[in-house]
Amino acid sequence: MEKNQLQTLIKKYNAGQCTPEEKLWLEEWYLSFEWSSDGEVPDAVWKGLKEEAWKNLQEAKNRGTVIPMQPVPAGNVLRRRWWYYGAAAAVMLVASLLFFPGEKEPENQPAETVSRLQEPGDVLPGVSKASLVLDDGAVIALDAAAVTQFTEADGTTIDKQYGKIVYGNAGGSNEKVFYNTLNIPRGGEYQLVLPDGSKVWLNAASSLRFPTRFVGKERVVQLDGEGYFEIAKNEKQPFRVITEEGMEVTVTGTSFNVMAYKDEAYIKTTLAEGSVSVKKGNNTISLLPSRQAILQKNTDEMEVKEADIDKEVAWKNGMIEFYDDDLPYIMRQLSRWYDVEASFEGGIPAGRYNGSIPRQATLSEVMQILRLAGVKYWLDNKRVVVTGE
Repeated sequence: MEKNQLQTLIKKYNAGQCTPEEKLWLEEWYLSFEWSSDGEVPDAVWKGLKEEAWKNLQEAKNRGTVIPMQPVPAGNVLRRRWWYYGAAAAVMLVASLLFFPGEKEPENQPAETVSRLQEPGDVLPGVSKASLVLDDGAVIALDAAAVTQFTEADGTTIDKQYGKIVYGNAGGSNEKVFYNTLNIPRGGEYQLVLPDGSKVWLNAASSLRFPTRFVGKERVVQLDGEGYFEIAKNEKQPFRVITEEGMEVTVTGTSFNVMAYKDEAYIKTTLAEGSVSVKKGNNTISLLPSRQAILQKNTDEMEVKEADIDKEVAWKNGMIEFYDDDLPYIMRQLSRWYDVEASFEGGIPAGRYNGSIPRQATLSEVMQILRLAGVKYWLDNKRVVVTGE
């Protein structure tokens, strides 16, 4: 559908003039979150629209003014789309904001706990929290509140901002290189600006070890878990990310995501911009944008595939997104973000699932969407159990 036709349809919807077919199509278009700016609207603006629309949906749901949508039949394939709630207020919001590509991009904001009505035993989403281990072993607790500054023993200034820490240049000329470690617990996320200006977003249950100043011929950090990197360009001093399994990602200046959780069978390196080389042992491959390298841990074999960039970096952009994923993978992702124990009872249901929902959602809201797709479960505080069919 052309953009002007879509805008006309939204106006008809808000005026109560849509036919039943038009109303159904428009609600399903909105609720599927299949929004495309065709490059005309910055990604950050789309993210803001989704978050605002989600808040609007929650308010409408709590007032009892929403109607649950039913899952769309999947035919003979195992993929299923998830559907949630429809509300005219949410579509009105999209109508008022959708066609203004010239707006200033909003600043990235850390995830915060959203006040809402909860089901008994529900679990709120993760928030910006972390701990910073200094070179001498001292531990500093970090959250999204308060702005302050502290100093490492080598004179490096560290600015704590809202959900982010920023490293300045080392104040002294000490020959010793100091190392810090940023630890993100389950149910948390945090941002980091390294001494060279490179930016790192760390997902739940992750950690990054790095020097307070980069010396020598290369810049080296060690990652456990998942991180998205935007590397400051420096051809004379390549940037290298090393995982616990010995995989290395080398760049001079680019944007990429590395997923290297211990409980996953593989490590994925996904390139958004620029170029990287991925190495494990004697095996080295080069990546171009929108490609990803997948390392199988049990064989050390690597393969290159086309990447769905939106899916791979959805967590960094405030979304939970799955495409053609099975339930064990989905539940591992949810267990990290919501800091819960996830298990299966009576077998693992077959099927692969598609879906997209803001990370601000409570656990029960996410699970209700899975329930619409046929998944049975029960939730008890910090434990969610998926039952077999």
